[in-house]
Amino acid sequence: MNNSLNLTSSSTAGGSSGAKTVLQITDCHLLSERGKRLLGVDTEDSLRAVLSQALSEVTPDALLVTGDIAQHPDAETYARFTALVGEYFTGPMLNIPGNHDLWAPMRSILSEPALLDLGGWQLIGMDTHVDDDVAARLHPADEELLREACAGAGNTHLLIACHHPPIELSCPWIDKHRLQEGADLLGWLSGHPCVKGMVFGHAHQMVDTSYEQITLMGTPSTCFQFAPHSERFTIDKTMPGYRWLHLEEDGNIRTEVCRVEGYPLHIDLS
Repeated sequence: MNNSLNLTSSSTAGGSSGAKTVLQITDCHLLSERGKRLLGVDTEDSLRAVLSQALSEVTPDALLVTGDIAQHPDAETYARFTALVGEYFTGPMLNIPGNHDLWAPMRSILSEPALLDLGGWQLIGMDTHVDDDVAARLHPADEELLREACAGAGNTHLLIACHHPPIELSCPWIDKHRLQEGADLLGWLSGHPCVKGMVFGHAHQMVDTSYEQITLMGTPSTCFQFAPHSERFTIDKTMPGYRWLHLEEDGNIRTEVCRVEGYPLHIDLS
């Protein structure tokens, strides 16, 4: 399989029997009508290809969806997303809105909690979106959620998920819409050893870095990708992708980004 492997644990050995496995997908950009294309890509078909390949490999403990589920954010689109995912996975799912999503129709279909407890690990969904705005925002309710989760973590490890990157990615046209409070947020989170990682979408590219003990991970889109280190909007021709997160009992995270094999990707910028 054509994978990009990034191990962030202290060991490259196989995971322990108590590890939790999470599949992250992001930036699906589903359209209102089947068969329609965005930049030449049938985004529903590419999402189906991602789920088919990923869930033939492993059945995860949870599915994490980090925003921009819809390009056309109406209830019918979110209902199609739910039905499509349900063909492949029926376990726990945490859905986070992105800048292309609208909260009211999304919430009417995807009424998921802001937190998933996987036993030893908690997944915390942080909503950085604002309806009809590309830019990110840290909402007071999410600040309170993070404070409460950190204060009550005990021996539980925390993985935080959001849509917008909290850091600069050396892509000026993307960076201007990152979470502007990201540096302060990461500084505060790094003071809480229970916080082990943060995953995000929006950038349509793979990112693997860290801040203190916090592993920072950006994940490719299930449709088209943006070129890394690009000064302006630029499409990369790499394949649709997804990320596996293997959450170990000791707080380590083993992670790998995979790409769909043999997908007929045809970008059309006309």
